[in-house]
Amino acid sequence: MAQSFDAEYFKNRLRTSWVGSEFICIKKIHSTNSFLKECPLTEFVHGMVVLAEQQTDGRGQYEKKWESAPYQNLTFTIGFKPPIGTRLALLTLGCAWAVAEALDIYTDKTVKIKWPNDLLVDGKKIGGLLTESKFCGSKPERVIIGIGLNIFQKKFSKNLAHKAVCLESISNKKISRELILRDCLFNVEKAYHQWHKHDLNLLKSINSRLVGYGEWVRLSVYRELQDEEYKFIGVSDQGELLMLNRQLDVNKFSYEQVRIITGKQRVSKTDQSISA
Repeated sequence: MAQSFDAEYFKNRLRTSWVGSEFICIKKIHSTNSFLKECPLTEFVHGMVVLAEQQTDGRGQYEKKWESAPYQNLTFTIGFKPPIGTRLALLTLGCAWAVAEALDIYTDKTVKIKWPNDLLVDGKKIGGLLTESKFCGSKPERVIIGIGLNIFQKKFSKNLAHKAVCLESISNKKISRELILRDCLFNVEKAYHQWHKHDLNLLKSINSRLVGYGEWVRLSVYRELQDEEYKFIGVSDQGELLMLNRQLDVNKFSYEQVRIITGKQRVSKTDQSISA
């Protein structure tokens, strides 16, 4: 039976210094990302977190609707005020790593990161991230990273039924949404500090979880499958994809419309029907 998120229980167990210290829990809202985008700047706090039990207009990547049953999952957004507006793709990946680390505690399976912002278990989606930002000139006014995690939801719409998985279905441990969020935020704070300091350990942590890392892969760019194969050698300090071609040249890709196609996927030339 679905239970309401216990905000007081969560706050009493939070282990961070600043991420989540300003915490807002809302029963129903259009979108946690939109809430923080529209939040007055005087009220916007670095590290603040907004969680919603139900989103009526939750969004995923490429303006896709994020599907989440009320009171069963975790849908939340973290707001940042970074000093610079560069390397934001790496910050997103750092948050993806942070969440994957938190989920790993509850399952024997490895939570992988699929470029640019999906979390997968055995090829099925367990979570996703959406980063948005507002700038004042070249300086970021705010960067918000929305995160959706499938925790207890076992039934999905027809088009997602074979593509999605929830944590409870792959875990034999007692699951608490409050403790999962606590661990996610603890790891996010660590990842943010590493990102801010250009700590190469963050790159190593991210690379170890990337789908296709160390493999020869194909690329789809703006839905066009490329002919050449590349060896996926990780991400750069800027958050760019690093690909080694057959001539041993390193190619960098920085835009989100690049998709990595591993040997386990069947594709068409226009990659409209990519499948596992």
